[in-house]
Amino acid sequence: MPHLRPGSAARSRRPLATTLALALATGMLTLPAQAAFATPSGAPPTGAIDGPQTAGDSVFPNVGNGGYDALNYDVALAWSPDETQNEALLSGSIDAASTTMTARADQPLRSFSLDFEGMQIDSVTVNGEVAQWERIVDPAAIKHKLVITPAEPVSGEFTATVNYHGVPVTHIDTDGSAEGWGRTTDGAILLGQPVGMMAGYPHNNTPGDKATYTFTVDIPSVLAAADGSNPGTAAAVSNGELVSRTPSADGTRTTWVWQQNQRMASELALVGIGRYDILESEITLSDGRRIPSWSFMDSQLPAADKAAVTNRVAQLEEITQNLERVYGPYPGNSTGVVVDSVPSEINYALETQDRSFFPSAGSVAGNTLIHELAHQWFGNNVSPSTWTDIWIAEGMASWMPTHYNSEAGFGARNSTEAVYFASWSVTPEGSEGWNIAPGVQTSSVDIYGYQTYTRSAQFWEALKIAIGDEAFFDLLRQWQDRFAGQSVNGDALKSLAEELSGRDLTALWQDWILTPGKPAWPEKLTASLTGPTNAAPAGRGDELSFTLTASNTGLVPLATSVVTVDVASLLGSADLSEPLPAGLTLSDATLSWAIPATDPGATATVSFGAQVKNTASGGTIDASARVATLGGTCSECSASIAVREDLLSPAPAPTIAGKTQVGETLTAHAEGWPADTSFAYEWAISETPVAGATGATFVLPESAVGKAVTVTVTGTKPGFLATPVTSAPTAKVQAKQTDPKPDPQTDSGETAPTQPTLADLTDALKGKITLPAVAKPGERITVGIHSERAGEKLEAWLFSVPRHLATETVSAQGSIGLTIPADVALGEHKLVIANSDGSVIGWAPITIEAASTGGASPLAASGAPLPARGGAFGALLLLGGAVAFAARRRSHNRV
Repeated sequence: MPHLRPGSAARSRRPLATTLALALATGMLTLPAQAAFATPSGAPPTGAIDGPQTAGDSVFPNVGNGGYDALNYDVALAWSPDETQNEALLSGSIDAASTTMTARADQPLRSFSLDFEGMQIDSVTVNGEVAQWERIVDPAAIKHKLVITPAEPVSGEFTATVNYHGVPVTHIDTDGSAEGWGRTTDGAILLGQPVGMMAGYPHNNTPGDKATYTFTVDIPSVLAAADGSNPGTAAAVSNGELVSRTPSADGTRTTWVWQQNQRMASELALVGIGRYDILESEITLSDGRRIPSWSFMDSQLPAADKAAVTNRVAQLEEITQNLERVYGPYPGNSTGVVVDSVPSEINYALETQDRSFFPSAGSVAGNTLIHELAHQWFGNNVSPSTWTDIWIAEGMASWMPTHYNSEAGFGARNSTEAVYFASWSVTPEGSEGWNIAPGVQTSSVDIYGYQTYTRSAQFWEALKIAIGDEAFFDLLRQWQDRFAGQSVNGDALKSLAEELSGRDLTALWQDWILTPGKPAWPEKLTASLTGPTNAAPAGRGDELSFTLTASNTGLVPLATSVVTVDVASLLGSADLSEPLPAGLTLSDATLSWAIPATDPGATATVSFGAQVKNTASGGTIDASARVATLGGTCSECSASIAVREDLLSPAPAPTIAGKTQVGETLTAHAEGWPADTSFAYEWAISETPVAGATGATFVLPESAVGKAVTVTVTGTKPGFLATPVTSAPTAKVQAKQTDPKPDPQTDSGETAPTQPTLADLTDALKGKITLPAVAKPGERITVGIHSERAGEKLEAWLFSVPRHLATETVSAQGSIGLTIPADVALGEHKLVIANSDGSVIGWAPITIEAASTGGASPLAASGAPLPARGGAFGALLLLGGAVAFAARRRSHNRV
């Protein structure tokens, strides 16, 4: 590959110098090489690298560069027509030019490269110091590199200035279109999409590296046709805002300065030189902001064409405001159009930033203006990071005029759905247009093909159908809000669309964007769910009916659409009727309906039933539906049925514990109710409520003597009716003992507890207390009852032969301690805990086993007292053991 090596020091140029001929570089180009200076001595800093001579773009692998981020370009050039003209198109030259790039390198760079095609380089400096450079040119590989080696590696922010001059060239793309510098009948035009801007000035020629700009263009004040006829005032137009136009001292030349403060991809830059009529005004944006409008049209256009352009420029405010309603605020600081008469190889309009370029009055008068204005958001404000993703902006800019002119937009024409479905339908499956998937294209020859414009516009409509209008139009605005001034790829668009819609778009993206072949047009439907229409709440055992409906509102039959119903609430209070109808399946709490084949305009329905559970009470039974597949919306997607409140269940009668004697305290116990039930109490004597007796305890008054006591417990819980239940009556209340001198040997002063019977030991009461399964005679055991009974005196009995063990008070932990009698019979027993009136609280089986002797004295094992001698002998044994232990410990301490 030939290299172009540096020339000597920069040379001065006269304003009118060389003959202008637009030179097309074809084949391998070799120019003379001269050594400017030696490579700087000394080793570069550790970690310094040579910047990559590629941006990693698969469409243009040799265009764009890496290792740095361009921040700003200051481009200054002086252009003059040649003194001799031999063709209808004006020839001219760049008498002198300089481009200063301000950039930032995150890693030290030994060398870095720019893209630059044509002209001659006069000098290169980096941070003001002379730098070594070479040019690597391979037109067949679309490679035009200016490789710069600074005197010292650069890191962080740096500047590189290239001075150059010469005959500007036209870059011819692989598809035959032209960009770069182009000759016109009275001047020149610089356009750059996709990669021709490298023929204009040296820079990082990738849409992934955007920067701000200043263009300073020095041109003759008057220009004429190539034959010298019709001289007129000349102008230079570029991007951004016009800062100044300054005539030279003698008035023969004028310097135009344009400043672009918004970040811009180089393919969107523009320099136009010629005889222009300038239409200068302002437009008001939707938020009230006023921005300048500069439009330039070829002064040699026919009057009718000028009128058409003028009328269209007058509509810029209306069109821009309408687009703001869709995309959000206009991203630029100025607007306008450029209409110039150009040769046939420049037969395209282009979304040059702020003011788009049009090759004719006809193109600006039609929908192309809307297309290019849409690009100010899609493609300009948010740019592709590589040329593969050109489909994002071109597809949207193609879709927008159709939407703009539709009833849903700002006109009265057919919907985008009808237009793009027709476009999709008439393109046969075997058509070449389907052969390239937009998101994986790598050929620069076909970059402006069917896949980039038509298929991608169809995709935007398919996406709108798939996620619904609300999410779709939110996506268009969020794309601008989140990525303004940035360059992003198709993966970012997919992620944002999924985030905003809550849908998995992998299959849609794969079909439309990543896979060659004709994609499937998405199904579209509106679903609804209706429930029982009766106004009265549903009761236990009632049958309920629900109906799902799916209306095909799209343009293709429904074949894969699914509606799901969340039945979690329903299953809490009702049971689905079985078997389920065909097409319905239940998984956990989700009911899924695979909609049967349904033609456009037709409707499918399915009904399912449920029965209210016998335990249901209060609240509502709710069901909600959603279209689980893409392309669906819901009109009525939920049903709610009130459930009648019923009594709590189970609601066992409370029990009363305590001694039925005047002055004693009775305690009510409500057990076995549903969790989280709250209780209220009402005590009654002989079924007559006692005023103020509304607590869980009740002290027996004198008036209760000879009468039975009951307690009514009312359970309450949200969603249920208040449920009152009354206890069984107690034994008749006894009078308080008044004998002041009871015989301590025969009368404890307390009434003997009532003995329960075996018949009282029901299965329902078994296990209501806890105790060891096995015990030994004389052993002390703990019996667990319930902490609610703390402080109560309870009776312990041992069956089979009823035997009263003890009267014990329940501890705060809800237990009592008992000693198994030493003379109890071995075998199976039942230990019973009861109230003093004999009412059983609970019982549990217990096995009494013989105590293990373990070599001990039979007297000790039986619990009998040791004889005095035995006790003394035992004490001696213990004392001897202690002495021996102490001796062993002292022995160990000496180690």
